[in-house]
Amino acid sequence: MFLGIPYAASPTGERRWKPPEPVKKWHGTRKADSYGPACPQADDPQRDAYIKEMVQTFEPYYSYRVAEDCFYLNVWTTNLPRNHAAAVRLPVMFWIHGGANVSGSSQEVPMGPLLARQGVVVVSANYRLGVLGFMAHPALTAESPHHASGNYGLLDQIAALEWVQRNIARFGGDPANVTIFGESAGSVNVCYLMASPLARGLFQRGIMESGTCSDYIHPELKTPIHYLGGSGTAEQVGLRVMRDLGIADGRDALANMRAKSWKDIVAVSDRYNSMLVTGTVDGWVLTEQPAISLVNGRLARVPVIVGSNSDEGTVTVDEDLHAAPTLANYKAYLKNEFENDSEANEFFRLYPATTDADVHEAFACFDTDYGFGYPAHRFAWNGANSGQKVWYYYFTYSGRSEFYAKLGAFHSIELKFLTGWFRPSRWGEPNDEDRKLVNIMTGYWTQFAKTGDPNRLSLPLWPAYDPKRDQVLEIGHHVRLRPTPHVDRFAVFERSLNRKLAAVSHSSEKPPAAIPQK
Repeated sequence: MFLGIPYAASPTGERRWKPPEPVKKWHGTRKADSYGPACPQADDPQRDAYIKEMVQTFEPYYSYRVAEDCFYLNVWTTNLPRNHAAAVRLPVMFWIHGGANVSGSSQEVPMGPLLARQGVVVVSANYRLGVLGFMAHPALTAESPHHASGNYGLLDQIAALEWVQRNIARFGGDPANVTIFGESAGSVNVCYLMASPLARGLFQRGIMESGTCSDYIHPELKTPIHYLGGSGTAEQVGLRVMRDLGIADGRDALANMRAKSWKDIVAVSDRYNSMLVTGTVDGWVLTEQPAISLVNGRLARVPVIVGSNSDEGTVTVDEDLHAAPTLANYKAYLKNEFENDSEANEFFRLYPATTDADVHEAFACFDTDYGFGYPAHRFAWNGANSGQKVWYYYFTYSGRSEFYAKLGAFHSIELKFLTGWFRPSRWGEPNDEDRKLVNIMTGYWTQFAKTGDPNRLSLPLWPAYDPKRDQVLEIGHHVRLRPTPHVDRFAVFERSLNRKLAAVSHSSEKPPAAIPQK
């Protein structure tokens, strides 16, 4: 393990809200025996409990703190070469953590030790979050030689991938064989990197777990549109953040914003995070709506694994509904989300609730399809039709304990089978079936990193996705091909998305319907 390696200069002071700059060289040997600080984010008591249990049962060397000086990455390898020259260079797996792009760190989740022992070099990196990572602002755009702002968190990930290109051979890794992979927001970021011209050539494969950038409208830098989380322009959100920080517009506004403490900025971030952390179409990092790039075959043409879990929404109802799960709040959410009464009513008929007591289950089913199942299928369908090799999965494994049984295959549960670590306080001791699935999941993921195809003799056959057959590999208590669940509902989501895309398209190209209308 090499922990806490700086990959760029600290993004503090004048470097706040700027693209990453080269790290200063050091003399002698630098210790790399502890994690670097996580990037600024709000406190989270649940994370504290998770960290405490992990230290006690799994990683006694684990450390966690938060600071704005956070550009650090970590490397796990079993192939450390002598004299900087390995006889065989191993594939590289570059992990992008989740956390809605407002929380998380390179320490999460602890998959480096297990995956590295299967013949890959694992890298994980921090990147800027929330307002510090994704805010656009007219003054930032004006000072940029690219006339762009926002997307700093994506630029951080690109800088870390460039570090891999320059340095990973010294750790026994192959810079010409890099797989980027992530879960939740990390998965969405994998999709952004596939859409960004700045990331071309920095990776050769991608794995997206429970999230893509293919299913919603992103804010645009200067063009007012309706987008996920709000309406207007990305720069207007930055102006609102500035005013909430108590800073008047003017010549000194940017300097005053950079003088604020990161804690002051995080304190006002919550009300804007949903508007900021979906990436901005800025003409530089993201040149068009990724959903349009996907259907027109303009994403990076690399092999992909993409999928979701069968019960994603069971742990996120209150957070995603933004209110208590009542019938009135559910209907208000649908009306606001789709801005069209007939669409809102159609979704309510697909995911009905009669009483307040029904809403939690109904919304969890809706959110599972809307936020995860449909986007994964849309990516698989369009990617395959554009000539990409795509392997499409549907994770259905649930835990045995009372805590987990009621949640099913919830959001992020598959990560337990990529780390081999199950929280004893909630999961209990893993049994033979758990350990078997660990071997299957890590086998598929590392084999894909090695060859661009997850199949090998010791694993159940996983055919590449074929839109004509429209089958998905179920990974759970059974590992088998099956028809894509709920695909009949996805056509309704597709009609809604295409209506929104048509309203914001600045091109003569018409996004083709991705899913046959039923």
